[in-house]
Amino acid sequence: AAAMTIAYPNNFPTGANMRAVLLNLAPVGIMVCGMMLLLIAGTFDLSVGSTLALAGVWAGVVVGWWKWPAEIGLLTGVAVGCVAGLVNGLIVTRIGINALIATLGTLAIYRSLTYITAGTGVTPISDAFADYGRVADPLFRIQSPFWAMLAVALLGAWLVARTRFFRQFYFVGGNPRAAQLSGIRVDRLLLIGFVIMGGLAGLAGVLGAARLNSAVVNAGVGIELKVITATVLGGASLKGGEGTILGGILGVLFIALIENAMIINAVGVFWQGLVVGLVLLLAVSLDLFKSVGRA
Repeated sequence: AAAMTIAYPNNFPTGANMRAVLLNLAPVGIMVCGMMLLLIAGTFDLSVGSTLALAGVWAGVVVGWWKWPAEIGLLTGVAVGCVAGLVNGLIVTRIGINALIATLGTLAIYRSLTYITAGTGVTPISDAFADYGRVADPLFRIQSPFWAMLAVALLGAWLVARTRFFRQFYFVGGNPRAAQLSGIRVDRLLLIGFVIMGGLAGLAGVLGAARLNSAVVNAGVGIELKVITATVLGGASLKGGEGTILGGILGVLFIALIENAMIINAVGVFWQGLVVGLVLLLAVSLDLFKSVGRA
């Protein structure tokens, strides 16, 4: 008897296609973990895309131009991200500038520093550096950025759910004044949150540069929209005090599947930003209606 075959449509998602989806969501997923922490505390960071690019470029400069070991480049990129987050935190907590204005300003500053540092970018960097972004597991054949995202998400979820220190972010987001009166050092906590956010943006930047073996100066342009959208979809409230790390990862997966569906169905790239923006507006509107309902 003839073997029965199943004919799939040309746009049916394949294993390679799904691996590409998982890889593309990895940088956003890593940063969502930090953004969720900030939104739980009632603040946010709009400079994450520029921080990602600046960290990737510095990793490329250290390894590709200065010929230092790949490991030093990776650590340098993460350290640059932490410094960028520290600057954001100091501006917000010490100077007292609103996080919206502060991180909009540093978004432009960090992007300019990226161009000043590397001009048109660093290409190629080195094979040893690229290995850190391209190594794949033998079973699923998914490259390291996805597994880094999964590790960060699981560790972050455990810390937020199980440790006393990170539980304080909920108290700060729920009622900052009451949290301060209860003995929580609110400014220090927010400062640590911004440093973590910057470090995770730096990690996303160096892994992205390693995967491409290229530090691109315009990397991460507009990615803050996806990060905040995924975080809100994952249960975070713009008023603070709500959300989970794993919920944020589910939000990232939802956005990735929407984008993948648009690509499969040949929807123009210019429409993709429109859809993500509408999803953000819808998610925020639902959050506002929920808040009114509770009131």
